[in-house]
Amino acid sequence: MSNDNHGTQSGDNSLNVGVGDFRGANVNISHNERPTFTPEQLRIERHPALGGLSVDSKNVSVFGYITGVGTMIGLYFTLYRPPFGEQSSWSTFFMFLFIVAVMAVVMSAVLRRRKFEHFFGSRHYLEISQAGRLRVNRLTAQCPWCGSLMHLRRVGPTEGPRDDKFICVRNPAQHTVQLDPTVLPDIED
Repeated sequence: MSNDNHGTQSGDNSLNVGVGDFRGANVNISHNERPTFTPEQLRIERHPALGGLSVDSKNVSVFGYITGVGTMIGLYFTLYRPPFGEQSSWSTFFMFLFIVAVMAVVMSAVLRRRKFEHFFGSRHYLEISQAGRLRVNRLTAQCPWCGSLMHLRRVGPTEGPRDDKFICVRNPAQHTVQLDPTVLPDIED
């Protein structure tokens, strides 16, 4: 039997399976391929938050460790102090500080590896510079289709994978570009 394709390759971009031979044919099932753009084509801009303030990532880790140990000691003495029976209202404060300490250590470690991370439900993103300094930025771009402003947002299902996408102000339903943070230029200090 020869390897010639005896099926038809024309039609309305649908895939009909039946009696046919697909050997040697290219089958494209997905018709959702979007073009890719470079940061220069999108004219991506960083807008520093907090007045451009930056913090050394090592200092954030040290703060997290010291705060974590301090809150554990404080939490121990508020929960198990010598007069048994009553619980201090300080225990809630120390638990909150412990959560802040853990987040500081984890955030610093993750950013040293990934260099770009969404900042807790806002329009801002945490980035790390070449010198290891943490910054909070907002990113915008120019829409490659209509030239309008695009804002970077984290979109997707609440209980599923979420993507960082530039979404056009003028046509948010159709003009979106998924961001690959590895192509962003490094932040220089």
